[in-house]
Amino acid sequence: MDVLGLQDKVCIITGAGKGFGYETAKQFAAQGAKLALISRTKSDLIKLSSELGLPDSHILWRAGDVSDENTVRDFVAEVMTKYGQIDVLFNNAGIRFRKSFLEISYDEWKHVLDVNAGSTFIFCQEVGRHMVKRQQGKIINMASVVGTLGLPGLCAYGASKGAIISLSKSLALEWAKYNIQVNVLAPGFCETSYAEKFKENKELYDFTLSRIPSEKWGSAKDIANASLFLASSMSNYMTGEVMTVDGGWSAW
Repeated sequence: MDVLGLQDKVCIITGAGKGFGYETAKQFAAQGAKLALISRTKSDLIKLSSELGLPDSHILWRAGDVSDENTVRDFVAEVMTKYGQIDVLFNNAGIRFRKSFLEISYDEWKHVLDVNAGSTFIFCQEVGRHMVKRQQGKIINMASVVGTLGLPGLCAYGASKGAIISLSKSLALEWAKYNIQVNVLAPGFCETSYAEKFKENKELYDFTLSRIPSEKWGSAKDIANASLFLASSMSNYMTGEVMTVDGGWSAW
């Protein structure tokens, strides 16, 4: 029985090459979804494709820059040509770096905003056109607890995630009449590709751990499970919400 309603549903996942996107692709595939994956690094996508072992009818992947409007348009067009529909969009791609506000350059600020908030805007607009015509769809936009609470040294990242939250709420209101649900995932600290480098700053790592009521960082699978719920039929009456998955960090 297809309890989650994802069998043969066409799901786009950006930033699929690592971390949350990688794990989510595995979860969606296990539910019988048809995948359209995009990420910056071709080798990551080759590895994921091999691991998934899906038939050609259930997978499409491309390496590309999701902050480039033409790349996104071409990719969405390719997805439509192959599958004829798009049921789920998971805007997961993003970048982050730590630098104090007085040190960050305007170019660095713009780059973070372009990749994180910019790619979300472009994908929502391009995919949204098709979902509005079909009058159905689910969009999951990746934010962060930093998008609502803030952290020093992450001003550009936090601003980009705050923008994603606000954009998502606006789209949820605009598109509710078309049976399109737009929700946000806001993870806390999780063991992904950046975790080992983060741990090199022992003082910072110890601070984050001490502040998490669950006394541990989350995993990519924790976030993938949440995205699976938001993509499934179990969340059909949920839109404009921010689902925080942070071990209790934001409950303080």
